Amino acid sequence: MKQLLTVLVIFSITSLFIACSSNTAEESGTNAATEERAKSFDLAAARKAIEAANADFGTFVAKGDSVAIANLYASDAKLLGGNMPAVSGKAAIQSAFAGMLGMGVAGAKLTTVEVWGNKELLSEEGTYSLSGKDGKETDKGKYIVLWKMEDNKWKIFRDCFNSDLPCPK
Repeated sequence: MKQLLTVLVIFSITSLFIACSSNTAEESGTNAATEERAKSFDLAAARKAIEAANADFGTFVAKGDSVAIANLYASDAKLLGGNMPAVSGKAAIQSAFAGMLGMGVAGAKLTTVEVWGNKELLSEEGTYSLSGKDGKETDKGKYIVLWKMEDNKWKIFRDCFNSDLPCPK
């Protein structure tokens, strides 16, 4: 009986040791794969793509092209501006920008402050400046934009912004 107990204890310890060793190998393999995926994502290149899209946004505002602006947004995007309800979907976003352009906005400059994230979702913090047809600044503020990959391009998924100017009286 004592021998059987000793064999069982040795067997249990050996099994535990083997299980722990294989888990460690699997975990290090998983960690290596995760690290490799992280290395393959180029945050600097993603930032450049976002900055290029922001430059396009300014160009489209100057042209008064609300359709092109809306095409910068993902199919399931939301526009979350101050003093207005959330706007969902490309058609509604296009309509919102058409209204903004119709109110005399003729220039927009977006400046990226910081970008962080991964190959699936990026966050951008930035500032904006809007101007009228005379070139004078009409609004300025800050924004947070979530970007996601859609059709092999970074598209705006959530766009939240608000003015730095006091509310008109």
